[in-house]
Amino acid sequence: MHEITLRELGPGEDDVLDAVFAGLSPTSRLMRYLGPVPELTPTVRRALTAVDGRRHLAVAAFAGGGAVGIARLVREGPDRAELAVEVVDRWQHRGIGARLVQAVLARGRETGIVTVVADVSAENVPVLRLQRALAPEARGRSDGAEIHFVTELAAPVLPAAA
Repeated sequence: MHEITLRELGPGEDDVLDAVFAGLSPTSRLMRYLGPVPELTPTVRRALTAVDGRRHLAVAAFAGGGAVGIARLVREGPDRAELAVEVVDRWQHRGIGARLVQAVLARGRETGIVTVVADVSAENVPVLRLQRALAPEARGRSDGAEIHFVTELAAPVLPAAA
């Protein structure tokens, strides 16, 4: 069993993005990008590596010497962000997606994100289960092919003063 480690990504960590993308099957890419994506265009690649720790937050998971997943929050406003997560196929169904989402949401709360939105394929059963498990109070609206979720984050719990 490999130990899973998480860490926040910095700008330009193209190698992490490339490793995760390469580990996604065509079906996983379809579920993640909501359409067929055989390769990342230069524009999309630049956007996904433009992590700055404030407007665009990303946390990656590593195991066995390589990147196995990424969760990101990209701001759509001062306190609202879109969530996306991807885990390479051979590492799916091991709880990595849940750990990534929890980590990026915690980081997002620290930066003032209050509302998180996510568009999920109606066929992406594992992510729909994850959404319900992590945010059962989330509001979802379906257009048939996709479900648009809106989740209000709870304020971070601060330790009591001694």
